[in-house]
Amino acid sequence: MIIFGTRGVTYNAGEGRFHCPQCGKRTYSQKRVRRFFTLYFIPLIPLDMLGEYIECHACRGTYRTEVLGFDPAVADRRFEAEFQIAARRTMVLMCLADGVIDDQEVTMIRETYGKLADAEITEADVRQEIDVATKDGRSVEDYLGGIVGTLNDSAKEAIVRAAFMVAAADGQFDEKEKQLLGEIGGALQMSPAHLRGVLSTMLQEDTASLPREGRG
Repeated sequence: MIIFGTRGVTYNAGEGRFHCPQCGKRTYSQKRVRRFFTLYFIPLIPLDMLGEYIECHACRGTYRTEVLGFDPAVADRRFEAEFQIAARRTMVLMCLADGVIDDQEVTMIRETYGKLADAEITEADVRQEIDVATKDGRSVEDYLGGIVGTLNDSAKEAIVRAAFMVAAADGQFDEKEKQLLGEIGGALQMSPAHLRGVLSTMLQEDTASLPREGRG
């Protein structure tokens, strides 16, 4: 049986110095992601370019290449780490799946974002993200598939963690939610083993946080 397909391959396109908006450190690598035709999971034929990004050597934050012009004296939210932008949109899109986002869900998004990104997000920021996501109209899988070329493994794992925290916010994690997280992992081009590892860690952490009498 012949096994073939495509997958993104990340390679180093250069290094240099910049000012990381997230940690303030100075050195980076420029990464490019190209789709390859694979035969028996071996990349053989280069196809289209999926994207490129700047990765900080210290915090592993990823940014669009425009960050090389970042001036710390003129802070600009355009230079948020890509995982912060994507995690925020992912949470909003998951909450929009039932049509509306209520005040409780807005609060949950703010709290989850604060834990993941170690940064505050205002209610106005969340409301703006809801408006942008609604007008965009893409599903969470389509959105993530469009930006996967700007994310490293750490960013992908952070996005899955954000999605899990939204899915498990009601204290339950059912088969439908597992399926959605599988689709998110697929859109991020994560291997099943990689996705299972992240979810296993999250489930263990979630269980450990329960009061002793509440554990099964």
